[in-house]
Parts: sequence; structure tokens; C-alpha cells
Amino acid sequence: MIKLCFVFTVNSGAGYGRMPLPVNFEEYSDMKEYFSHYYNVSFNYLRDKDQVDYLVLPNPFFSFDNEHNLPIIKVPAKLFMAKDFEGIKTCIDHYFAINQER
Repeated sequence: MIKLCFVFTVNSGAGYGRMPLPVNFEEYSDMKEYFSHYYNVSFNYLRDKDQVDYLVLPNPFFSFDNEHNLPIIKVPAKLFMAKDFEGIKTCIDHYFAINQER
């Protein structure tokens, strides 16, 4: 199963911090419940960056150091703010559909 890491952590130069969104994603339980039916998911980039296949980032996103040059799936940030999980999944599925054809 594909392992995705949803990245809400930014490198501030002096360390890492959470991306400021008007939605609280502290526990990620709603997102994890929804997306775990389709993918192996992580919400801890710092812990799991060596074990994931793709990164899912809100777009636009802050400066980000993709240490392992993993493929990045950009999803409009407004979908995260609206907690539109179906819309987010549609973007992810669209990414895979386009990149499998190549």
C-alpha cells in the first residue's frame, strides 16, 4: 500500500514548527480515519521521512527541505482549511492517474 505523509511542518531555519492554518490538525484523527481506508498515512514528517513514498503538501506552502527528494503531491490549501477530505483525495488520485500514464 502506498505510504503518504501529510506535511504540516515547516523548517524555520532555527528549527521545525507547525504550519499556521486556521484549522486545528493537532491530532489528525478525522483525516487519519478517512485516508487510512485508501493509503498508509503518516502525519509526522520528522519521524517518518525515511519510510514514506510520497509527501502531500498544502499549496501554497512555506519553504520546505525535501531531504530525500520524495515526490510531492500539492493540494490546494483551501481543501485542508475546509476539511474537504474527498477533494483532497481527488487531488491525490489525479496525481497518481497522471503519473502512472508516463
